Amino acid sequence: MRQGARGIQSIEVSGRILRALVETCQPMMLKELALAADLAPAQCHAYLTSLRHVGLVHQNPSTGLYSTGSFAMRLGIGWLRSSPLVLEVSEEIKKLSDSLSVMSVLAAWSTGGPTIIQINASAWQSALNVRQGTTFSVTGTATGRIFAAFGESPEIETQIAAEFDRDTPPGSIGTILERAEFEAQLETTREYGYAIAEGTPIPRTNAISVPIFDAEGTLQFAAGLIGPDERLPVSHGSPAQVGLLELSELMRKRIRSGGIAETHDAQLTERS
Repeated sequence: MRQGARGIQSIEVSGRILRALVETCQPMMLKELALAADLAPAQCHAYLTSLRHVGLVHQNPSTGLYSTGSFAMRLGIGWLRSSPLVLEVSEEIKKLSDSLSVMSVLAAWSTGGPTIIQINASAWQSALNVRQGTTFSVTGTATGRIFAAFGESPEIETQIAAEFDRDTPPGSIGTILERAEFEAQLETTREYGYAIAEGTPIPRTNAISVPIFDAEGTLQFAAGLIGPDERLPVSHGSPAQVGLLELSELMRKRIRSGGIAETHDAQLTERS
């Protein structure tokens, strides 16, 4: 929409509410949300009711707190999947996963942990409860440890603390480790540039994941492979390990050379 053009005020107000929920990164009380969106509580409640009806906002029935809804996640995933960087990574990792006959996933950070935004399925996938929108734990999966090792968002440490809180019910795939074991694995991940999971959290299933950085070296995604242990060895020097590290480095070089527009905004700027 061109600058100065007339818009629909109710949509713009709804946008303020959604922005407040996203930027806060935690469930909010009505009073807090109204203050953040610069609305009277009664007015904010009316908007929240409509946003709940379309799935953009969720209200916890026990606490009454508000958070982003499932449809908001689907919108975000849809936006990410069409970004130039995701399209490029998805194409390259599909080649690798097809050559190994295993499943590949691309995950981005979302509320509650790393969330699958792109998946290249295999016939073997039917045995797993993994699909677009699935959230992995930070502490108990290879994908999660990539974000823990290389991510800079304070949300990641908050999520790690929540997962080590034994009173927090699990809401994602993964096996919680002891803190010392987890920290040791993070050191190994940083040293070698990839994370692995062998036979856990799913028996006889291996996984390996690498970071995908932007031009400034900031973690954007985790790209990984998942498959049965006999088909997907993840030891040093294995085809999966070598292939994923080459993929990570290839993406870094292409971004730095300007061969990939990192975001939709960058792509639009190039065309204007």
